[in-house]
Amino acid sequence: MEDHVVVLGYGYLTRPFLDKIDGRVEYVAVVTDTELAERLRKRGYSVVEAESVNEEAVEDASVGKARTVVVASESDADDALAVLTARDTNPDVEIIAVASNSENAEKLRRAGADTVVSPSEIVGKLLVESALTGEDTSEIVERIHERVVQD
Repeated sequence: MEDHVVVLGYGYLTRPFLDKIDGRVEYVAVVTDTELAERLRKRGYSVVEAESVNEEAVEDASVGKARTVVVASESDADDALAVLTARDTNPDVEIIAVASNSENAEKLRRAGADTVVSPSEIVGKLLVESALTGEDTSEIVERIHERVVQD
């Protein structure tokens, strides 16, 4: 595999991500749970079963030839180690990490993530916008969704 996307870890954002990326670019997800790996394979996902911080797993997922690595488990500590492992394997790869706790966003950047997305920060900003302006922020979410689906 080459010029593909590697997903290290599995969390609440991973399945929607895999659903959206499926068919658009080659990808592989690295997951630790055997039952989860089997369920994902049955859905047609490309899966490597291993710890996302395991150097062999990162090599099996061809991080060295990947275009992007997405790190999105539900553990920021595990994600920081996965970012470090991916960055060590491929210093030039684009790494996008999800911060489950917004306080850890900067730590993920320091670990080597190029982009850090914090769902709680995004939701917080939308709530503030709605509360202060009365704007229906569901329209903002819908515009983002349409853009992602169209791209």
